[in-house]
Amino acid sequence: MTDREKEILDILKENPMISQQELADRLSITRSSTAVHITNLMKKGYIRGKGYILNKSNYVTVIGGSNMDIQGSTNSPLVMFDSNPGKVDISLGGVGRNIAENMCRLGVDTKLISAIGNDLYGNKILSECKGLGIDVEDCFVSNEMPTSIYVSILNDSNDMQVAISHMDILEKIDTSYINSKHQFINESLAIVIDTNLSKEAIEYITSKYSHIPIFVDTVSTAKCMKIKDIIGRFHTVKLNKLEAEALSGIEINNLKDLELCSKILLDQGVNKVFITLGKDGVFSAAKENSIKLDGVKVDIVNATGAGDAFTASLVYCHMNDFDLEYTTKFSVASSIIALSHKNTINPNMSVDNVEKILKEMILC
Repeated sequence: MTDREKEILDILKENPMISQQELADRLSITRSSTAVHITNLMKKGYIRGKGYILNKSNYVTVIGGSNMDIQGSTNSPLVMFDSNPGKVDISLGGVGRNIAENMCRLGVDTKLISAIGNDLYGNKILSECKGLGIDVEDCFVSNEMPTSIYVSILNDSNDMQVAISHMDILEKIDTSYINSKHQFINESLAIVIDTNLSKEAIEYITSKYSHIPIFVDTVSTAKCMKIKDIIGRFHTVKLNKLEAEALSGIEINNLKDLELCSKILLDQGVNKVFITLGKDGVFSAAKENSIKLDGVKVDIVNATGAGDAFTASLVYCHMNDFDLEYTTKFSVASSIIALSHKNTINPNMSVDNVEKILKEMILC
């Protein structure tokens, strides 16, 4: 969904009976342009029928972690076992929450199911998510456990050197809680999970909602092992080189290894595999084809949120039925936007800005 389409959809939510001329006048565009945007929204399924009736179930559900991120960075090489001068930033984080925010900024109607504490950080997460347009009504709020905190240290290349995550509260998103939200999850057009969830919760979600496309962000080499025996239940898997090696049992040294690794996952039932390779680019594969996209040289301001932006873009592209090649390029462009901002989520993330990056850097 483009920025203009999102703007029109927001107006239609307020007044479904508004005329195209009134829409045009409100947005300072021509009536013919308004008609084109309305047609595109109907084709994409966001509105239907007379009076611009909104499609209420046109959303994606993200089930995963929400944190407050505390990030330390320095311009000098890190000295271990010592105090390093630098700066500390605090922002909203969590893989699931980050994916949800990026999806929302790309125009995808998004519901987030996560666990937070009834404390200062938890209330901030809820209020800011609501302000962004993310539906957080079904999040678990605990009066006993604190909101998750993720502490990371960046090196002088702005890449993560070490991190500690305190995410015990996410255990509250168990099979019982998921089942209590069945109606809302079951109406999703797609489901996104991260492997911060417990193994039992992941197995339950992938079994109960096998009729819905499920996307997974594997998070880390240790946590990705939770899905090793059920990898075929996922529609789309996004992982890095180390995680791909762990799940496939293949050591990746060249393109042939990437192809073999992906084939192993695809043969188990996965529809699409995306393996991020850092500065060496991305390899993606489906049953019918594969693509290796070389890395794009960019000045990295913060590498923390690039993977979350990539995953969010995979969902956006799926919703718009883009092919494998364009999906790969679009997701890389989203990652470039994420890399270029000090915050984990770049507030400039949008479909229009991603398309600008595509034209400028990937020549799509």
